[in-house]
Amino acid sequence: METMYFVLGMLSIIGAITMVTIVWGIVKISKLLKTIKQHEEWIINNERQIHDNLYRLREDLDRRMDNMERHINSHINELKHKLDIRFKDQLDQNKSYTDSRFDKVASGLTDTKQLIKG
Repeated sequence: METMYFVLGMLSIIGAITMVTIVWGIVKISKLLKTIKQHEEWIINNERQIHDNLYRLREDLDRRMDNMERHINSHINELKHKLDIRFKDQLDQNKSYTDSRFDKVASGLTDTKQLIKG
């Protein structure tokens, strides 16, 4: 009878230890799940922030590229206009120079003809 009480006592101690171990494991698992959930939320928030930052950077880059393109186009147009004016002035000068040379040659020919006639 004493052996049976001893065995029952040992089994109850083993059962109590098993129950404590199971409860301890459940508590640890619930804490780990809570920590995992917090990490997932942190990761999701960071992903959202990264996405928002990239979107803002892309918008800023696009805006800057548009401004640069407008600025470059205005400079190109200004340079084209200045070159057109210079070419036109140079062309006018060349025409006037050529005309004056032709006039001199023509006046020289008419003077020669007058000398022959005369």
